[in-house]
Amino acid sequence: MLNWKRFATTALASTALLMTASVAFAQDPPKIKELTEDAKKEAIERLELTLSEQAFVIGVDFKEFKKLIANQPDVEKAKTPGEFTSAINKALETYKFSHIAVFPPEYGQQRMTGTRAGIGIRIQDTNGEEIGLTVTHVFADSPASDAGIQAGDLVIAADGKDVHSVAELQGDKGQKSKITVMRKGEKKEFEVVRRDYSTVIPETLAWHGKTAVITIPTFDQGYSTKNVDELMAQANEKATSIIVDLRGNGGGRVLNLQHLAKFFIDSKNQPMGTFVGSSQVKAYEREFGEAKDVVQIANKTRFKVRAMPNEATNVFKGDVVVLIDGGSGSASEMMAAAMREIRGAKLVGQPTAGAVLASLIMPLRDSTGFWVQYPVMDYVTINGYRIEANPLKPDVEAPLTFFGQEDVGVKKALDIIKS
Repeated sequence: MLNWKRFATTALASTALLMTASVAFAQDPPKIKELTEDAKKEAIERLELTLSEQAFVIGVDFKEFKKLIANQPDVEKAKTPGEFTSAINKALETYKFSHIAVFPPEYGQQRMTGTRAGIGIRIQDTNGEEIGLTVTHVFADSPASDAGIQAGDLVIAADGKDVHSVAELQGDKGQKSKITVMRKGEKKEFEVVRRDYSTVIPETLAWHGKTAVITIPTFDQGYSTKNVDELMAQANEKATSIIVDLRGNGGGRVLNLQHLAKFFIDSKNQPMGTFVGSSQVKAYEREFGEAKDVVQIANKTRFKVRAMPNEATNVFKGDVVVLIDGGSGSASEMMAAAMREIRGAKLVGQPTAGAVLASLIMPLRDSTGFWVQYPVMDYVTINGYRIEANPLKPDVEAPLTFFGQEDVGVKKALDIIKS
């Protein structure tokens, strides 16, 4: 399965999903398990083997992984699965590309049930360049929502230490932390205990006259093809224009992206872009010689990413605007780029994550049960734009919407449609 989750590192410029399911705060937090040195050694060896044999990013030698880990003292200090996961992910962030991360042993079950264990926020990561991570969404019935953390808060510290990246907010289920945020120039502190919470956010449809606003929170496990079919049927029947809200959508399954695309893009005549993996690179080298430029390889690759099969007559013909922000990553960036290049849609909001490497999420197959996400393919849009590390820039900027404020992004999108 191709998975576009921008990390929990996942390293992207970064949108991250900090994990949550509804368990009452009154329950005693579970005892945090100790991680033995042998278990850490085994996990590192399995991770090195997996990356060196299966991961692919053009120009990257994953056999150098051990050297990368050797320079991370926090890996040696780690005593629990959460500490180990955080330390490894901090090391992986030095690769400076997306979709590479390690997840704790409980991740597999959480993924199946649509839950996570953690603080319960989506954030916009700054890739370590500045102190602070902007909260773009707070999950309902999560530690963050119960504590009073709000969208728009800037997380600047965890347990007294400056926060630069997603990895510095990770921890073990049951672990208590003091989270420091800046809100409208005022510093506030919140105490949270990491626990399970639900990550499922349903798609919604709102109306502004004859303009429909369809919000797609994710292309991952929570995406409902049935719900989207029903919402788009309503929009197609009544709307003269549609605003597609992909803000905070960190990506997910490419099949879900293709499902949404079928309502806007002619699958037969309008290809969206190209995946470039090891097989495409080898094919290029056999015919043309050394392969260094991903865009050149994409231009010579015949297979293209397309919307799910549809009839051109069923594609929405009205005006379309797409809302984006720093939390829009991976599959949502692919969708936004296709809408701009193929439909001429304007993008409104903030620059995206710049994180579109196709990846696999697999058990690490060590005795402790860690999971790993690793990249296998790059992506180039149909007009030859490589989004990885090159965020999509909006045609019209709109600030992040803070808690209780007017949605400026929607307002500016409506202005574009009216004009």
